[in-house]
Amino acid sequence: MKARAGRKANTKGINAEELKKWIADDEKKVATIKCQALISLSLGNSMTDVCRVFNVTRESIRIWRNIIQEKGPEGLISQSKRGRKSNLSAELKRDLKKVLAKPPHAIGYKASKWSGKVLCLYLEDQYGLKITNRTAQLWMKKI
Repeated sequence: MKARAGRKANTKGINAEELKKWIADDEKKVATIKCQALISLSLGNSMTDVCRVFNVTRESIRIWRNIIQEKGPEGLISQSKRGRKSNLSAELKRDLKKVLAKPPHAIGYKASKWSGKVLCLYLEDQYGLKITNRTAQLWMKKI
């Protein structure tokens, strides 16, 4: 699936966001796309290319393959695991942006720089919010 040089395809009239929404509206359409990814893989395309073209991870492909093996294609329709909603609200994000701009010792913590562990302590003290160290690290990256 290497890109070939040549003239650019005409994409006039194609609204990618509208098409994504149309696909997401129906579980069967989403399952069809998952099947297309698995078919592409079984036809000899590399995992890297399939993941890149379908914008999915290797883990997703592995999960879909296991579902197909256990439940068949219908299993992809009923399979819809969504992650939990993040506790990082827009308001909390704004507050943390201000707090993380200062060193932790400026607000009463012994650490010289912010870490996931220090942020966990701060969130529990100020907001009563308990998160894991890794989640705190990810939040610091987002902010």
